[in-house]
Amino acid sequence: MVKKIIAKPHLFFFGLVPIFILIAFLSGDETIDINIHATYFIITNYHLYLFSAVFFAMIGINYFSLDWTEKPPNKWLTSIHILLQLIALFLLLTKHLWNWIGNQSYEGIQMINDNSNIVIFFSILIFFLSVFFHLINFFTSLFLKKL
Repeated sequence: MVKKIIAKPHLFFFGLVPIFILIAFLSGDETIDINIHATYFIITNYHLYLFSAVFFAMIGINYFSLDWTEKPPNKWLTSIHILLQLIALFLLLTKHLWNWIGNQSYEGIQMINDNSNIVIFFSILIFFLSVFFHLINFFTSLFLKKL
């Protein structure tokens, strides 16, 4: 299964597109609130998941163009890209489940942590790292001679 995904990554990313469109329609009115000092960024999950679907479609087109030109992508870079992408998605989809980290109690009162902003930050950081690996993979495969 993993070898098939690495051999044809465009099918994997094209498969994620309808899944994320469905998740977008089922997400409801929930929002992601990110505050940085005095600035608040409010993004609805609907728009975030639709953006993700469009982004996955663009990545699928990139990998399909490599397949079409018969220039295979580097298997290691493809594996790293897909793994980092899945980790970033997992963190984003489970952002509220990480509140147990750093639990504190003060005089017997349990303090509630909200680590969702930190988890979203790490998810975005890993996402950009995966985009970096994808771009390296795409352009090295595109411009290097076929062996």
